[in-house]
Amino acid sequence: MRKSIAILVVMVNCLFIHFNSFGQTSSTITNIGIDAKVIAPISASNTGSTNLNFGTISRSSVAGTVIITADGQRSSTGGVSILTSSLFTAAPFAVSGENSAGFNLTLPDNDDVKMTRTGGTEEMEVTDFTHNSGLALSSSGSATFSVGATLHLDADQVAGDYTGSFNVTIDYQ
Repeated sequence: MRKSIAILVVMVNCLFIHFNSFGQTSSTITNIGIDAKVIAPISASNTGSTNLNFGTISRSSVAGTVIITADGQRSSTGGVSILTSSLFTAAPFAVSGENSAGFNLTLPDNDDVKMTRTGGTEEMEVTDFTHNSGLALSSSGSATFSVGATLHLDADQVAGDYTGSFNVTIDYQ
């Protein structure tokens, strides 16, 4: 009997060793790199501090508009006359950032920008902002563009100098 128990113990141990060797797994370690590129922030500036300038305008008893295109062309509608000898400009901007990067350009929404008469409270609304940007920086990381808009005059708009400002937001795509 002792011999049978000893044989049984040996067989169980052999069986355990045999099954245990099949249950072992091998492991692999894989190494993979990590990459990142940090770029300079994109920036924009109004070149030469030149404002969007609608020029000198003659009002009438009929409302109208003055339009400056992003390409610097000026026209009027309704009862508004523009003096052809007055200076006018689209607003020029310069952008700098990462070489060949794309960017988004956000201009004001309609009803966001008003010009106020100096020394008064009368206002004129500026709408329909446009730009002529290709929305991409050159291989040297620069771009230029201009912004135009439409100025709305009421009938019998109060005479005077009107001023205002607007924001241009630029960020990488």
